[in-house]
Amino acid sequence: MGRLFSSLRSRLILIVFLTSIPAILFLIQSGNYQRKQAMLAAQDEVVHLTRVASTMQATLVDSVKGVLLTLGHFPTFQAQDTRGCQAILSEMVDEHFEYYASFYVADLEGRILCSPPEKHVPPDFHTCQHYSNLIKATDFVISGYHICEYSGKSVLSIGYPVLNNSGQPVLVINVSLDLEWFYDFAVQADLPPGAELIVIDDQGVILSHYPDNEKWGGYTLPKSSTLGALFEQKEGRTIGVGLNGEESILVISSLEGASKKIYVALSMPTEVVFAEANQNMKRSLVILLLVMGFVMGLMWLLGDSLIVKQAQILVNATQKLARGDLNTRSGLDYAHGELGQLALSFDSMAQQLADRETERENNLKALNDYATSLEHSNQELRDFSNIASHDLQEPLRKIQTFGELLQDRYQDQLDERGKNYIQRMRDAASRMQNLISELLSFSRVTNRTTPFKEVNLSQVTKQVINDLDWQIEQNQAVINVSKLPTLEADPIQINQLMQNLIGNAIKFHKPGHPPTVRIYCGNPDCEPDENGMLDIRVEDDGLGFDEKYLERIFQPFQRLHPRESIEGTGMGLAICRKIVDQHGGTITAQSKPNKGTTFIVRLPKIQPSERLENL
Repeated sequence: MGRLFSSLRSRLILIVFLTSIPAILFLIQSGNYQRKQAMLAAQDEVVHLTRVASTMQATLVDSVKGVLLTLGHFPTFQAQDTRGCQAILSEMVDEHFEYYASFYVADLEGRILCSPPEKHVPPDFHTCQHYSNLIKATDFVISGYHICEYSGKSVLSIGYPVLNNSGQPVLVINVSLDLEWFYDFAVQADLPPGAELIVIDDQGVILSHYPDNEKWGGYTLPKSSTLGALFEQKEGRTIGVGLNGEESILVISSLEGASKKIYVALSMPTEVVFAEANQNMKRSLVILLLVMGFVMGLMWLLGDSLIVKQAQILVNATQKLARGDLNTRSGLDYAHGELGQLALSFDSMAQQLADRETERENNLKALNDYATSLEHSNQELRDFSNIASHDLQEPLRKIQTFGELLQDRYQDQLDERGKNYIQRMRDAASRMQNLISELLSFSRVTNRTTPFKEVNLSQVTKQVINDLDWQIEQNQAVINVSKLPTLEADPIQINQLMQNLIGNAIKFHKPGHPPTVRIYCGNPDCEPDENGMLDIRVEDDGLGFDEKYLERIFQPFQRLHPRESIEGTGMGLAICRKIVDQHGGTITAQSKPNKGTTFIVRLPKIQPSERLENL
């Protein structure tokens, strides 16, 4: 998906598509609204049909009542003239009453006096509830629509008692109204193809079905069917499978005007009901898709000339810049639009990079010049070291030699002042020689040539203590050494570091108080911390110093005590700091006057490879 919409033109087309989604949703919503209106129209249709059918039913029932009332007052019926009765009924049925399913006149003992030919007459009145009710009545008796047990037709029975002059019933006249009139009504209703118009009694039995009345008449609706579930509600609408097996809109309403309530259901296929709504929605979607296609094509063409080409120019310029061509420029117009602003920003960035590259080249040249000058200075320093180690020390040795000769051969000829001058000359020469030695040591630290390797600090410390045994013995010093680690270092410089620190701890002790020196790790396990650094400490109980002079003690030739009281050149701690710096570590101290001093040295256990390459 990311690759599909990676180009600008494809993203423009995606934007067109996304902006069209609300229109598509609107069309779908509009289509759903039209479908809903179609369902309401179907419900209105079935309500209208039931009203018309109710009116027709009421008219038929009233017509039957009028006929029965008229016949009940005919002298022929009053006199129980069977032949005349038969003629009258036959003529009425043949000429006017096509929906009369059963038309008869009977006495009160269940005997038929007359009936039109080919019209159904119940064979056994004793089991007919309608007849039993009729012979006891003094007015019309109407039974609800039902399936006749003998004819299988859906009928509505209407009976009327014939009274004598005393007002006593002597005969009964009955007409069964065939529900076939509803089927003919459905034919004339001009229903759409696939529609079903159904009459159902209150028990869920189909009394009439248009079309295929012969197939569905007397069928009881299963409650599991869509129409059966809708029938349980007795009114409403739904979408489901009709009795014909097609997806349909099903609507049901009650039909008034009979002694028992019956219901009219209308089933119309959704493809017919929703045909107009679906057609409108399809047509609108096709138009929208055509417009979208046209706009997308236009975006594809115009996007190339209006956006993509300018963006491609910027891409090409960026690639040239990435390859190192700092003089490349976009060449686009900066006057209008975001792409112009982008081009302006790009060209400004390219110019700044070119300026910085020029500045970098100038700085590199200056740095190279400085490196050459520094190398020259280092060479001069090395030459000076050679001079100091040979040429400067040679006159000092002669001064010391001639001083010794003067003192030995002419001591008896010199007064005290002369002797003092000679001794002072020899002391000054000795100090000068010590200073030159310390300078050489400092210089050798700066110009280290010995490779790093694994150094056992415990062994180094033991060797230093052995080297300082005369000084330790003279000062009655006590040296306590705890477990010390191994580390990657210059063994000569580490030896010099420990010698200076332990020597200082012995040298700067309190007068008349033998020094005690402790050498240990800052943590009990003597392991490196999370940064790979080891913590080594040299602690004494000597003179100490004020910590405001902490930085001063690590500077060359700096002293906190007079030379007359404690000998030294002031270079020992400066050399220590230089050694620690060479190893990528740190050195500091904690002290108070007359409370002793603790020097804290932090060194990496393993030297980084890049540091080893730079040394």
